[in-house]
Amino acid sequence: MPERSSEVPPELYPELAAAGGLRGALAREAVRHGHRAAPLGPVEGYDPAVAACCARGEARFAVYATSTDEREFRIEISTDTGWLWGAFGSTGDLAVVDAILHAWREGASIEQLRRGWTLLAASPLEAAPPGRVVPTAWRLTLERSPVIRLGDAELAEALYAQPALRVFFPFPSHGQFSLLSSTDDPFFEEVPRAVPNGDGLWDVVLHWSRWSPHIPSRVIGSRLGARESAALIAANIPAGSGPAVEGGWPHPPPLETPVIGHIDG
Repeated sequence: MPERSSEVPPELYPELAAAGGLRGALAREAVRHGHRAAPLGPVEGYDPAVAACCARGEARFAVYATSTDEREFRIEISTDTGWLWGAFGSTGDLAVVDAILHAWREGASIEQLRRGWTLLAASPLEAAPPGRVVPTAWRLTLERSPVIRLGDAELAEALYAQPALRVFFPFPSHGQFSLLSSTDDPFFEEVPRAVPNGDGLWDVVLHWSRWSPHIPSRVIGSRLGARESAALIAANIPAGSGPAVEGGWPHPPPLETPVIGHIDG
């Protein structure tokens, strides 16, 4: 697995510039608070300067400092059986990370941790700070995190390379890749999606929506590469669309009869 870059802005994480990167910073934070420093190791695929993890039996406590636009230490804690979906958190305060890590090392359960720190949640997107759900989803997608649904890596990179598409919620499913205008159910899809057409090529498809029943489903581009697909999607963003709202789409669908078009391909 290729290693993720450690090029994070030093003004966001000044403590990571010292010896040991994130592991060194956490060790110094533990000493500052009178805690025994945790035996921290690297995270596979990440530069040790920006990621660290600690094991407790089958459980694992991982910390990431990979955000390049906001100071954020992302926490992922697996259960005692090794199940990845235990607790997730996000904070800009390294002292908070140290406190949670210390409690976890002392044997605190997932339930106890979540009662003690309300920033911890059951999923990484629930744990994202307000206004950060979409960028968190994109970062986890691009980092190929196992705690989020993943689509085609090349297509994800191509979509993110289009600045106009970054404001939408990435939602890969069943091989297709949608960009949604809401981050939860009811989902609202107004931007064309990419649908696989074999041999690593994609169709760009506008899908009928109950919010836009007058617009039929249709293919607007066929058998395109990832970059071509992303560019065509970006060129067909409806006027006034985005950015995605956090939560379900707040507007009820109109009471109109749908017009279902034929999708070739």
